[in-house]
Amino acid sequence: MRDTCPECGSKKMMPDRPLFVEVFTGGGTGGGTADVKIQGAPQAWIFKETVAAGLNVMICGECGHAELNASNFHALYEAYEKSRAS
Repeated sequence: MRDTCPECGSKKMMPDRPLFVEVFTGGGTGGGTADVKIQGAPQAWIFKETVAAGLNVMICGECGHAELNASNFHALYEAYEKSRAS
């Protein structure tokens, strides 16, 4: 992980902040962390072997540049490769 902003060069970096999503529904608000999901067996009717990873954001406190990073990325890639082989 870098400690300087790729846009402005500032050292005012806020790493690994969880990305939250808020959803407005008829019954009020709800939400949680943002996730990315990959299905290892997308052709399956059930048991699609879904692998999920939370998304974190790194934000520059000087210019506002932001970058996303996925946790559990090794398992995501394995599921992606498996889905392509099917």
